[in-house]
Amino acid sequence: MKVLISLILMFTLGLSAQIDEFANEVNYSRDYAKALEIAKKQNKLIMFVAVGDYCPWCKKFERKTLNSKEIKERVSGEFIPLIIDRVSDKGTYPKEFYAQVVPTVFFIDPNTQKSLFESVGYMKPSDFSDELNSAKTLFKKSK
Repeated sequence: MKVLISLILMFTLGLSAQIDEFANEVNYSRDYAKALEIAKKQNKLIMFVAVGDYCPWCKKFERKTLNSKEIKERVSGEFIPLIIDRVSDKGTYPKEFYAQVVPTVFFIDPNTQKSLFESVGYMKPSDFSDELNSAKTLFKKSK
């Protein structure tokens, strides 16, 4: 029984470490409360990316879309990016952002802490850029 618990713990920590590595590479926060604080100060949307480290579509979305030059530049300048593993990080973010499908991106108004727009599933950088535009438009209209 101890061996099984140890293996589960090592597996879970390994998943979290892979997301930490990606978050550091693209400069995304891993802490909802800190991202919220910064978003309020800068009056920017939180771009909350919910992933599952076991999910091949999440990995593809991270590598091909979020890590593309165009998207990295836009996200770092226009949003407060946050990436969370929906399973291993559960309980560290509001339950209304628990994604049933991953990857899911929630665009959260920092003042109301409500999602203004959601993007679900893998998409190419050009398509995701359109999603970023839609989220920003809704944020402007909500003010």
